[in-house]
Amino acid sequence: MRNRKIIISLCIAGALFAAFSGYWFFAKQRQAVSINIINKNSKITLKDMKEYFSNNQFMSGTEDPNKYFSQTIANPNTVKFFKYLQMHIKAGNLDDHLKEVEKYLHSIMEQAKADEMFTLYKKFCNYEIELADKVQKWPHPRNPDELIRYLKDIHEYRRETFGSEIADAMWGIEVKGQEYNIRKGAIVHDANLYGIEKEKKLSLLKDEMWGTDPENAEEPPKTDPEKYTSYQEKQAIYQKDLQELPAEQRLEKIKEFRKEYFSPDQLARLEQVDAELEADRKREADYYSQEKAIMNNPGMTDAQKEEALRELQDNTFGDQAEAFRRRMNIQKNTNIKSLIHNSER
Repeated sequence: MRNRKIIISLCIAGALFAAFSGYWFFAKQRQAVSINIINKNSKITLKDMKEYFSNNQFMSGTEDPNKYFSQTIANPNTVKFFKYLQMHIKAGNLDDHLKEVEKYLHSIMEQAKADEMFTLYKKFCNYEIELADKVQKWPHPRNPDELIRYLKDIHEYRRETFGSEIADAMWGIEVKGQEYNIRKGAIVHDANLYGIEKEKKLSLLKDEMWGTDPENAEEPPKTDPEKYTSYQEKQAIYQKDLQELPAEQRLEKIKEFRKEYFSPDQLARLEQVDAELEADRKREADYYSQEKAIMNNPGMTDAQKEEALRELQDNTFGDQAEAFRRRMNIQKNTNIKSLIHNSER
């Protein structure tokens, strides 16, 4: 049982992080409550948070861990290092794993630091096992308010286990970043607000949680993935505005957003993709119109209809006809299974 719990504990942090950061995409949202789990006067900056999450892996396997712990063993790198130990030092059970970790730490660190690190690591493993038991009994959060309180309860448990100073040193950046992302996501995906209202709320949230110092300034996206993420966020912020625009104006507005983030070459490729998607949409719409006419033709037998549909698919989709037929079969089987499942309920 203890071995099973430690396996569960290895997964729990990643699952919680996915839940916190991915909460942007919950279907029903309302503005999250202001909690500030980590004191807003802490020295953690917006830049610290972004660097922490952009490089979530601790080591490649060739680095010297000592460079991360020259001053203290409890810092934002500690949990990442402990996860590295869990993943790379294999053993049949927890006791054997701890023996191997202790041996490894003494091989790379001076004795006093290795002893201190190992004591903290043992406490960390027990904390994860106990936390896995606790969260299974807690109700699943259903909205931003509850999710932030869930995050707060977890961090309060860490403070009780490790002491506030060590818990905040190890998880402070992560927790503050998670709270910020939840609260930001609740604003971004609020279906009742227009873009300009969301922009104002986001600015106030940023200033409230991070302050207005230069190191807390929002830097423009630099890499292509960052640009695309910012572009998607911009569309989400102005979703209500876009939905209320006529189709042509909506497309023009989206093109304006793209110009903020992409180069001329990238814009041209995006427009090409748009054109291809629109052509696919029109082709399928035309196919379904002709399919309907065939299926409703009283002068054709079932065999003739099947032959006519196959010919129509070949003519419409060319070398993609077989892929289209497979997709239709999968969809048909899924619908049949759904009907059977509903009839049995």
